[in-house]
Amino acid sequence: MLQQLTSKKIFFSLTLTIVGVFFVPFFLAHAVTISPARMELTADPGQVIESKLLLINDEKESKTFYTSVANFESQGETGTPSFVDSKNGLASWINVAESITLSGGESKSIPFSITTPTDVDAGGNFAAIFVSTVPPASSGSGQVSVGAKVGMLVLLRVNGDVKEGGGIASFNTLNNKRFFTELPISFVYRFQNTGSDRIMPRGDIVVRSMIGIKAETLSANEGQGNILPGSTRKFEVVWDKEESGKINEKPEGFFGHVAYQWNHFALGYYHAKIALVYGAAETPATESYGVFVFPWQLMIVIILILIALWFILSRAIKSYNKSIIAKAKINAQL
Repeated sequence: MLQQLTSKKIFFSLTLTIVGVFFVPFFLAHAVTISPARMELTADPGQVIESKLLLINDEKESKTFYTSVANFESQGETGTPSFVDSKNGLASWINVAESITLSGGESKSIPFSITTPTDVDAGGNFAAIFVSTVPPASSGSGQVSVGAKVGMLVLLRVNGDVKEGGGIASFNTLNNKRFFTELPISFVYRFQNTGSDRIMPRGDIVVRSMIGIKAETLSANEGQGNILPGSTRKFEVVWDKEESGKINEKPEGFFGHVAYQWNHFALGYYHAKIALVYGAAETPATESYGVFVFPWQLMIVIILILIALWFILSRAIKSYNKSIIAKAKINAQL
């Protein structure tokens, strides 16, 4: 009996967890709006900053929302933030009301403050203020609060002698391919930040043919992505996208490839050069990579058409010559 009760409890707990993961985000997304999504601030060591965020109760009934704060750092090379312990760093400097009750449809400016330590190093500090319908678990309780959160990123730059450093760690194509049969081609570069504040590389990738003619100019950081200190971020830039920004879909079938290669023509060796600048000093960083494009399906069709034209033309020339010779013989007999 005890084993059955334990099994039922485990099943019930798992059911609640699944419901929380899949359904709570849906309801919370319709329950509250926080604005802005990101706030960029600057401060001197020892300075206290006062600011506000806007909280909107999108529901018809009154609700109580609970706040929490966490630091964030880069997760892998995707630029996705990973939220970590808030005992130190910017999250511990933020002071915001623990709970806010809003009537249905009410919007309210919620004040918060940041107390910058006097001995903090110059550079970037990153945290998020979260709002949830579930109160956070108390420290040391051993409990985990299950619930979805919406939040605002806080990017604080502490003034002073901010170290800037970084560069292009690698530049190539997706899966390091050099030979292609058609566009699109995905260029991939990894940028490393060795400084003490976030940086946003800016610049272009210029693609030129083997004789130096410019084939395309691509924005290297169209999404204006930042790289956090001590991390490396990977960027993908696609050559030959639709006007809407979507990647052109690969065609199907032999003649589908022929039509696609004709409409998105590229042939031969191409030299791609990425030229970036980053930081307040706009430090340059450049790299190059070469690719070769040979649209063999289209080339087969073109060769067959040329052979057919040569055959038709040669037959026409032979027929014309025969007719000229025949006319000359007739004139000679006369």
